[in-house]
Amino acid sequence: MKNTSTDIVRLCESWWDKLADATRLEQQTFIRRLLALLDWEQPIPFTPQPGAEMLGAVPWLLRAQNQTTLAAYFLPPGTLEPPSTVMERGLDFCWTTRTLCGESRTPGIHYVLVTDLYRSYLYDARTDELLAGTDDPRSFDAEIAPALQRESMDEGSLDDLRRQPRSAVARRMREWSQRWIDTFVLRGRVPEEVAAMAVDRLCIVRFLAEHDIMRRTRWRLQKRFEDLVVLAENTPGRDSGCGARLVRLFHDMWLDWRIDLFAPNAELDAMLSRDDVAGPWLREAALLSQSKFTIPTILESFNHGDPIEKMRVRMVPEDNEERDRYLAVQTLATIDGARIEIDLAEEGYRAIFHWFDRVVALYDRLNLDFDLHARSAAPRPEDLDLFAWSEIDARRPAACTDRISHACAHGIGIYHADARQYRTARLLLTLHLISTYSQRHESVDRLPALDTVFMRRPTVLTAGRVMGVRRNVPPMDAED
Repeated sequence: MKNTSTDIVRLCESWWDKLADATRLEQQTFIRRLLALLDWEQPIPFTPQPGAEMLGAVPWLLRAQNQTTLAAYFLPPGTLEPPSTVMERGLDFCWTTRTLCGESRTPGIHYVLVTDLYRSYLYDARTDELLAGTDDPRSFDAEIAPALQRESMDEGSLDDLRRQPRSAVARRMREWSQRWIDTFVLRGRVPEEVAAMAVDRLCIVRFLAEHDIMRRTRWRLQKRFEDLVVLAENTPGRDSGCGARLVRLFHDMWLDWRIDLFAPNAELDAMLSRDDVAGPWLREAALLSQSKFTIPTILESFNHGDPIEKMRVRMVPEDNEERDRYLAVQTLATIDGARIEIDLAEEGYRAIFHWFDRVVALYDRLNLDFDLHARSAAPRPEDLDLFAWSEIDARRPAACTDRISHACAHGIGIYHADARQYRTARLLLTLHLISTYSQRHESVDRLPALDTVFMRRPTVLTAGRVMGVRRNVPPMDAED
């Protein structure tokens, strides 16, 4: 390193000593000295966006030889919350860092540093992931400064920073969710399963923000949700009407999207209509990283409590000979009535993804078979008209026409033994539907109904319904 660590610590501490009479010019002088200690003699200044300008941020770009680019925002002393208090609440941002990271979401920026030369946050701009947070200059020098050295960045130091394991991210998500579920139960006087619906709705809204599948209204409803978050932040402790507006928004999402989890619920609506409940929840929900709202992380967040339920989260589905034979013999004549029934108690939650995809893949294959047979049996193209093609297409099985909807209505059944299994499975299947449409590049007006998918598990399942379950349980993590 070009300069000693002591120089960095001394510089940052001396800047805070000047807190009472600091000027903008002195701030820029200290910033240049700090960057010089990190061997950045010629950082690239850029014009701050409105949020950064309002916060008094001085922005610089640090661009390594490997084209890795970091946006560094330097703020007046005392602007930032201590990262330790933010992370203790299970959050990834304070409102200052959320604003600056939001304004840095461009393809050319890969990392974001926000610091007031005392407290510092380092983010991966592509995933919103908090890579490091330090409460004082000595911690900054030990944990962040080495990766910011120009030579280190040239060698890919930021890409090599250790990311939090998924289990740790999921645990923080679970703790945040449970804290709010407990708050809803206490302040809203609702049962726990009703309180959990609010958290599940949040997961869907945040997940849909990253998956462009809704044909008509997603951006409009998403914008209304974001406006509500801003309203809740700008009017803390006041009756702003954000609760009532949130209930109306969720009602409109139900009308437009028909996602089962948004179906009106009187107890939930009454709870969320209160500004003193909805406002603080919306403010904190906005400070969670998008990296928490992925299917693997959400699934892992249910890995707690009862050991058998934890096992169901981890169980890896295997091919089942009876089911494989059952699917293999399906034809265009029989596929509309084919159905696979999953027992969560015996197969775990990952079986939902596995067998749903298997059923939809079968529909895809048979649809190709239908097209091949139709073309080979059709008259010459010059003898076909629109009515002839319509008559041929009318013979296409329903399973091959709207494949994902048919899988939900007829192709998949899921047995659940209790409310927790039902909640977990319904949320995961909803997210998987969104992901499947996105991967297939299909847009929809609304999601399929799940009325016929979920069934209460009887005391004893017949062998014909279970269809030969096998399971493979991976070892538990040390934390479990």
